[in-house]
Amino acid sequence: MSSSTISTPVQADAPEDYPWTGQAVRSALLLAEGIVDLDPADAAAAPTEEQDRALVDIAAIEQALAAEGAAPLAERTLVVAVGSNQTPETIARKYARSGADVPIATPFVRCTVRGLAVGHCAHISARGYIPAAPYRADGERMELVATWFDDAQLAVVDETEPNYERVRLDSSRFPLSLATGHEPGQFDVYASSWGVVAHEQPIPLRHRQQEMFDELVGITGSELLIGDAAEVCARLAAAPEALNSLVREHGLVADDGLPHGS
Repeated sequence: MSSSTISTPVQADAPEDYPWTGQAVRSALLLAEGIVDLDPADAAAAPTEEQDRALVDIAAIEQALAAEGAAPLAERTLVVAVGSNQTPETIARKYARSGADVPIATPFVRCTVRGLAVGHCAHISARGYIPAAPYRADGERMELVATWFDDAQLAVVDETEPNYERVRLDSSRFPLSLATGHEPGQFDVYASSWGVVAHEQPIPLRHRQQEMFDELVGITGSELLIGDAAEVCARLAAAPEALNSLVREHGLVADDGLPHGS
């Protein structure tokens, strides 16, 4: 385990820059004093499932959790994130804003997931951006981040996802390979309660809000989404139902194919 740590920013990133993850995923351990990088310096760029060795030492994670007096992995829920929840910085901010007495120590590990892809929730966030949402996509392979939350942490994160339902996926249908070398039998994801934005098929996640807004303008012609992404986010935040109404009016919503209510 790397001993390097970085501090966690308190202020959230700008909504127009969502999902804030960049193009890469990483393994890390969120601690009260900062973020510890878990990725080895010589890690190959290949997908997690194709690595010739475990990239992250699960025993070292357990030791770090024990040193913090935190719950072990066996007492935690494994959640695969598809948007900003992939980043320790985002989760740290959610803990801080909750005002709850939440243990900070949280492991994040990169992973390969099959049968799942990432698109856009058919509803805006409170800050006006169109957030990420998973959907079933047979034959797809994604590099994402899996996080182990204890019960208190999970309750806080659940509260921050009002437009989502946390659903459990079986690895027999959605195979999961963790950077620890493990292949757990099940995991949770936050699935959109509103469906996903689709144009004949779900629109894959755009890494800039401007791209998504411009794409939807091209499809719908709506003036609501015309302009600089920051301005559009502010406009949508002031009209929380407008995006959902627009995509439904134009038939741009698809079921995500995930087991809601199970």
